[in-house]
Amino acid sequence: MDMGKRFALVAGMLAAFAASAAVATPAGAAPVAPPSAEVAAESCTDWRDIRTSGNSTGLRYRECDRGSGSQKQTKAQIYLWDNKHDGKIAQAHVVTGWGKGGIWYTTWSKYYGWGDESRHSPLIDTGWHSGHDVKVTLAAVRG
Repeated sequence: MDMGKRFALVAGMLAAFAASAAVATPAGAAPVAPPSAEVAAESCTDWRDIRTSGNSTGLRYRECDRGSGSQKQTKAQIYLWDNKHDGKIAQAHVVTGWGKGGIWYTTWSKYYGWGDESRHSPLIDTGWHSGHDVKVTLAAVRG
């Protein structure tokens, strides 16, 4: 095999490996660095509220995105409230990733809890993770 074909083969294998590694990031992976030095400006949604039945727990969150080219990153910022003295705490589940063809691909997932009824949680910033979407759910669970 000549040197040009060998170089093309190795370059193709490296590109395939890099693409598969980006998709197969484990759910508990650490936040990722910016995709490049030319990262597009960060943009965030308006704050959104979620409450459980009877307003026993609540959360306020927003989603922020950044990226360059096909490399997209997303994060959530949340505040949690525990509004009722009932032995339960507010528990948020945050998932980042993307959807394609009706299938959701998770790049990162974590639960956060808060049980102080006198005030809301400090700002929780999930850090940047691969993907272009954030899903946030809220539950009141036994503390």
